[in-house]
Amino acid sequence: MNKPTLLCSFTAILLFLSALSFSQTITTLSGTVTDSTKPLAFATVRLFKINNTKPLQTVLTTEQGSFHFNKPDTGNYVISYTHTGFAEKRIAVTVTATGGDMQLEPVQLAKTTGILKEVVVTAQRPLVEQSDEKTVLNVEDDPSNKTETALDILRKTPFITIDGDDNIKINGKSNFKVLLNGRETAMFARNVKEALRGFPGAIISKIEVITTPSAKYDGEGIGGLINIITKKKIVGYNGTLSSFSRTSDKINSLAVNGNAKVGKFGFSIFMDKGVADPVLQHTTNITTPTSQTAYAKRTLDGGRYNSEAWSFGNAELSFEADSLNTISLYTNIDSWSNKQVTNQTITTDFLSDPSTVSNFNQNNKTNNPGYSIGSDYIKHYKSNKEREFSLRFLGEFGKNENDLNSVQDNPGTDRYLINNSYAINNQYTFQLDNIIPINKTSRFEGGAKAILRRASSDFRSQIKYGETEDYKINVANTDYFKYSQDVLSVYSMYNIKLKKSSFRFGARVEYTTVNGDFVASKKLVKSNYTTLLPNIQFTNKLNTATTLVFTYTKRLQRPYINDLNPFVVNNDSLNITTGNPDLGPQTMHALSGQLRYGKGNTFSGINIEGSYSGNKILQYSFFDPQTGITKTTSLNIGKEYQTSVSLNFNTKITPKWSVYVNGALRYSKVTNNADATQSNSGIGVNFNFNTSYKFTDKFSVSTYFGIWQEPRSIQTTYPLNTWHNVALNYKLFKDKFLISIRGVNYYEKNRAYKNITKDQNFYNTNTTTVIRRGGVLALTWNFGKLTESVSKKKGVNNDDLLNKPAAPSGN
Repeated sequence: MNKPTLLCSFTAILLFLSALSFSQTITTLSGTVTDSTKPLAFATVRLFKINNTKPLQTVLTTEQGSFHFNKPDTGNYVISYTHTGFAEKRIAVTVTATGGDMQLEPVQLAKTTGILKEVVVTAQRPLVEQSDEKTVLNVEDDPSNKTETALDILRKTPFITIDGDDNIKINGKSNFKVLLNGRETAMFARNVKEALRGFPGAIISKIEVITTPSAKYDGEGIGGLINIITKKKIVGYNGTLSSFSRTSDKINSLAVNGNAKVGKFGFSIFMDKGVADPVLQHTTNITTPTSQTAYAKRTLDGGRYNSEAWSFGNAELSFEADSLNTISLYTNIDSWSNKQVTNQTITTDFLSDPSTVSNFNQNNKTNNPGYSIGSDYIKHYKSNKEREFSLRFLGEFGKNENDLNSVQDNPGTDRYLINNSYAINNQYTFQLDNIIPINKTSRFEGGAKAILRRASSDFRSQIKYGETEDYKINVANTDYFKYSQDVLSVYSMYNIKLKKSSFRFGARVEYTTVNGDFVASKKLVKSNYTTLLPNIQFTNKLNTATTLVFTYTKRLQRPYINDLNPFVVNNDSLNITTGNPDLGPQTMHALSGQLRYGKGNTFSGINIEGSYSGNKILQYSFFDPQTGITKTTSLNIGKEYQTSVSLNFNTKITPKWSVYVNGALRYSKVTNNADATQSNSGIGVNFNFNTSYKFTDKFSVSTYFGIWQEPRSIQTTYPLNTWHNVALNYKLFKDKFLISIRGVNYYEKNRAYKNITKDQNFYNTNTTTVIRRGGVLALTWNFGKLTESVSKKKGVNNDDLLNKPAAPSGN
C-alpha cells in the first residue's frame, strides 16, 4: 500500500471511530443526591458489579445534585454514594433487559458525628490533581498506560512536552531532574532518555510535576522536577514482567518489577535490560567560510551505524519500626554502552585548485557502568504527626570509558588517531530536613545538605601519519585531571495559609568550592563562591476548582567535569570540541503566573513566564579562516531573555474517551556578552496531542501527534520535527496479560534534520537522515495481589548540575 493510500485509510478509520463514538445511542442510569435540606454537589457516585471491589464507572454530582452513568448490561450492581463530612451509603440495583433510560430513587446522605479518627479514601481519584506546589497525573486511572513506557506517559503529563527524538522539556525548558519515589537514581541521572524508554508504565502509580521548585531543593531546578511514584503494596506481593520492541531503531528491552511485604519489612526491586542493534543514519556536514582562505567549501558525507546496550535497576528494603519511625536501604545499578561506526568521504573545494577527496572512518566505543547506595531515616512525632525529621545519605560511584580510533585516508598525508579516556565520578550526599508545624495554618521547614564530588579523568591521545609508523603520544592532548567540587547549603522556608490564599517564603544559601589539578601540565583550577537563592510563591484558590499561582525564583547551574575537561576531541582534524576549565556557574531569574482549573476528570492550565540570565553557559563555535578549523567549546557569554506561554488540557470526554493536550510557545533572545553585535532571536514551539478510546474493558485504541521546534541559539537554527503514533491495546487472561501493537510515524519512511550554524566567519549545515517509520510490540504481565500502599521514604536528590555524564545515544 502506498503512502497516500495508507494515509487516506487511516484518516477514514479515525473519522469512523469518532463518528461511532458520537452516533451510538447511549441509555443512562440516573439519580440525585441530597442532604437533609438541599441538593448535594460534588458527591462521588460509583457503580460496582456485585461482589467486585473495582468500580466500573465513577462520576461526580452536578450543582443540582444529579448524576448519570452509561447504562450497564443486565445484572446486579451496587451504587456507592460518598461525600466529605457524610456517611457512605450503598444501594443495590438490578438492571433488566428493558430498554431506555433508568431513573433511581433520590438518595439522602447523613452527616457524620463525633471526631473523625481515620479516613480511608476509596473513591476514584481525578485524572489530574493539583496542590500549591505540584501537579499530579494519576497514571493508574488510564488503562492505556499499562502497555506504555514512562516516556509515552510523560507525553500526557501537564507542563511536559517530548519531541519525536524523545527530548524532554518542562515548561519549555530542557534543564530538569527526574526522581524515582522522591529520590535521585543513577539510571535517570546518567541517561534519562533510555531509562524512561525502558521504564514500564504498568508499575507507575502517578507522576508529580513541580514547575517552580521551592528553596528546599538544590540550586538547579530551573525547568522543574519530575517525580515518578511506583506502585508499592504492603500485604502479600505483586509484580510486573514487560517487554518492548521497536523496529525503527531496533530496540528490544525486558523489564521486571516486584514488591513484597512481610511483617514490618518491605522489599521492592526493578530491573531493565535492553539493546539497540546497529541502525544506519546518513550525515552530511557542509562548512562554507565567508573568507575563503583555507578552502571554499568542505563537505563530510556518509553513513553512521549506532548500537547500544544497557541495564539498570534499583532495589529497596524498608523497615517500619513503628508508626512513627521508618528506615530504608536502597541501591541502584546502571550500565550503558554505545558503539558508533562512521564511514564518510571528505570533499574539499578550493577557489582555484582542484577539489580533493579523503576517506574518513571512525570507530567509537563508550562504556558507562555505575552504582549507588543510600539510606533514609524518617521520624514523625506522636504529639504532632505533621512534624517530620529525616536524615539521608547517598553514595554514587560511576565510570566513563571511551575508546576512539579514526583514520583519514588523504590524497597527501594520511592521519591515524587513537583517543582513549578513563574517568571516575564519585559523589557523596548527606542531608538533614526538619518540618515543624507552628499551628494549623503555618509551617516552618529547614535543613542542611553537603554534596561532595570527587572525579578524575585520565585522557591520552596518540597519532601517526603513516600505516607502517608507530603511534606517538600527543603530549598537548594527554593529561591526568583530578577534580573536586563541594557544595554546602542551608535553607529555610515558611508557609502560611490565610483563608483561600497561601504564601511561601524561602531562601537557600549555597557555598561552592572547586579544585582541579592537571598533573602533567601543572595547571590548577580553583574557585569558590557563595550564592543566595530566594524563592517566593503566592497561591490563591479562586474557587473549589480554580487556582492562581505567582512565583519568583532564582536558580543556579554548575558545570560538571565534562564541561571543564580540556581534552580535545580531534577525530576530524578540522572540527574539534573541547571543555573549558575556566567555566563558571550560570544563574537565572524567573517570574511566572499560572492559572489551573481542575474539576472531576478535567484539568486545564496556562503558565506565563519570563526569565533572564546574564551569564548563560552556551556552546560556541569559533572558525579560523586561515586554518579552516572549527573549534567548539562552552562559555559563560550568553545574555538571554525568554518569554513563554504553556497550555495544558486533559479530560475524559466520556468514561471511555480521554484526551490530553500539552503545548508551549517560547520566544528567546540571546546576545553575546563579549560581542554585543552578535545576537539571535526566534520562536520555538512544542505541542502534544494524545487521545485514547476504550471500546471494551479489554480493547482500547490510543494515538498521539506532536510538533517540536527549538528556539534559536546564539549561532544555530534548529529544524521542525513532527511525529505520530497509533496503538491497539488488548487484555488477556483475566486482564493479567496486556499486549500493545503500535504504528510509529507511519506516513514517513525517513526524515532529514538540518541544523544551521553561522556567524560572520562561516556558514555550516549539518543534516542527519534517520529512519522514521516503525512498529512497536509491547507485552506486559501482571502477577500477585495488590492491597494498600507502603513506603514513606523521600530519599536524596541532587539537581544542581548542568550536564551530568551520560552515555551517548544513537537515537
